[in-house]
Amino acid sequence: MSRTIRTPLVTAALAAVVLVPATGCVSIPTDSAVQPGRSVGVQEEPRLISNVPPGPVPGDSREEVVTGFFAAMLAYPQSASIAREFLAPDAAKAWDPEADLVVYQDQEIIEQRERIAVTARKVGSLDDRGAWSSAKPKRDGISADLRLARVRGEWRIVNPLPGTYVDFDYFDRYFAPFALHFLDPTRTVLTPDPVYLLLDETTATSLVSNLLRGPTKHLVGVATTAAPPQTEVDVAVSITPTGLAEVPLTGEALALSQENRLLLAAQLTWTLRQLVEIDEIAVTVDGNSLEVPGFGERFGVDEFDGYDPAGLAASRQLFALSAAGLVTVSESDVSPVLGSLQRTSRSASSAAVDPSGNLTALVGRAGQDVVVAAAAATAEGGPKKWFSGGADLLPPSWDVHQLSDGGQPSHLLWLVDRTRRGAVVYAVTQTGGRQVRASGITGADVMSFAVSRDGVRLAAVVRRDGRPRLMISIIDRDAQRPARVSLSPAQEVISPEFSPSGVTGLAWASPTSVVLLADEGGERQPFEVSIDGSSAAETTGFIPVEPVSIAAGPNVDAPVAIGSKAGEIYVQTADLQWVQFGGSTRLYQPIYPG
Repeated sequence: MSRTIRTPLVTAALAAVVLVPATGCVSIPTDSAVQPGRSVGVQEEPRLISNVPPGPVPGDSREEVVTGFFAAMLAYPQSASIAREFLAPDAAKAWDPEADLVVYQDQEIIEQRERIAVTARKVGSLDDRGAWSSAKPKRDGISADLRLARVRGEWRIVNPLPGTYVDFDYFDRYFAPFALHFLDPTRTVLTPDPVYLLLDETTATSLVSNLLRGPTKHLVGVATTAAPPQTEVDVAVSITPTGLAEVPLTGEALALSQENRLLLAAQLTWTLRQLVEIDEIAVTVDGNSLEVPGFGERFGVDEFDGYDPAGLAASRQLFALSAAGLVTVSESDVSPVLGSLQRTSRSASSAAVDPSGNLTALVGRAGQDVVVAAAAATAEGGPKKWFSGGADLLPPSWDVHQLSDGGQPSHLLWLVDRTRRGAVVYAVTQTGGRQVRASGITGADVMSFAVSRDGVRLAAVVRRDGRPRLMISIIDRDAQRPARVSLSPAQEVISPEFSPSGVTGLAWASPTSVVLLADEGGERQPFEVSIDGSSAAETTGFIPVEPVSIAAGPNVDAPVAIGSKAGEIYVQTADLQWVQFGGSTRLYQPIYPG
């Protein structure tokens, strides 16, 4: 079974634009549809057709003028000049088409006595950076009374809505999701900042210009950039037929230290590699090549994998809990994880393997204590208790940042305890832990949680007002002491047409999306939801069991795994089929490192 709750907004970037004159046309052509991209973060090469709506026609009625105004905003390439022709002179001067970009569906234009009533269902909007905001169901709508006046005998709009209004079909066709890549507080991992950009010959320039402006409102104050302030693109980014992106920067970039040159190159690489036509990048400043330490004047888009925002897990090995304790799982069989944790893991209610694959956190059967043990037979030392006195601990989540706490390298462990007074969040190391408050999560009825693999976001499913809500809190940390963390007030992720009635699991599917086990329409299925709420889609393929737990891999190309109440684990294969793993062994809670 496969059903899209809301069509994921197009994952495609422009490599070739087909410009076809369309005089007299007021709607978007239905052929040459943009096709979905190959995978998360990689954009294919669509063929986009131009749309040139007509201006006003002498003798147009008031309703026809308003209809023409909205049709004119569907021009591609985008242009406000035709839309202004439908406005009265003063209104044309005052109208700001860049104030906002609003996406709507189900528009109605009705002529009244002294006005034209315009109503529509608002889907969402983009700010000036391209950051998406979903409309709130049953609350955010478009309702406007447009007044018209005679100008040289023709009707013209006096009070146009500020911003640009486009229908969902236009947005789905001509805009694509991208991620700007910034540096986490430790400057060791890149963190994605999702935006939507118009697809045209300026997409690469828009990406770099947007990157140089620094983090959007969602990450400002937490993520940083290596680019000096006021650095801009000098003219435009060009792409040669051989796939070289030439990025000309203004003179401020001359102030870059050797370290910041390397970091900015990593940011540019991960941001521009989303365009499939780019293979290499070269940066110039005032016409002179900017050398990057260790790479010279050019660097490929496959470089800088060490900054991967999908995480630095050493392995994509799938683990699970069983009656024999923690085991590794393949399609045909299972293998016990030997060493000090084997006996302890037999009584665990849940577990998490750290990104290195060396340590496993085990929650006791009563949900009160957490012990950490080495996941290797040759490791020295036995299990160590990291936390005790909990009420009902959820499955833990490891942080990507490595610490030297207590003289032994380890990672920060995140815990959520479901107490009578609501959830309590803890950040724990082998030498102790502390509570970390997050408005919207602390004290709430938290059903599931997970920390993103770049260590910058904590996602949680919270039950409020009788239904589950996906909440995202931003993690800030001391650059020198990564275990010293704080959480921003959690923001709800709203996806207008996705309203699950129950959620039993949560995992990070990619740096910018989570996968939820959710009930929708009477069936429990995995749904991938973007962290900005712009898309929510059910995963492909029929699942022969009712899933109760879920895991997603440490890399975006690792398969999603689900566990059933009956002790079965299924993994989604490359051809989108669900295949049982582990043979006949009863297995619970699939686990990936990280």
